[in-house]
Amino acid sequence: MGELLSKFELLDADAKQQLLDYLDFLVSKKKKEKAKFDVKAYRENLLKVGVWSDEDIAPVEEARQLLNNWRIKEW
Repeated sequence: MGELLSKFELLDADAKQQLLDYLDFLVSKKKKEKAKFDVKAYRENLLKVGVWSDEDIAPVEEARQLLNNWRIKEW
């Protein structure tokens, strides 16, 4: 551990901050691995997803049909 601290002290301020940020990333990653899947939170997030009505989709379908009917001129 002493070797790690002595090497840390050799770094400049930016490099120290990068190392600390990387350590934070590793710790947060480890916490996520231990966390159990929350079904309730997952369902709540699904309910927040936007839903398109038939009226919302109609212009997209119309544009799709117009594109499918479009004939490209030959050379």
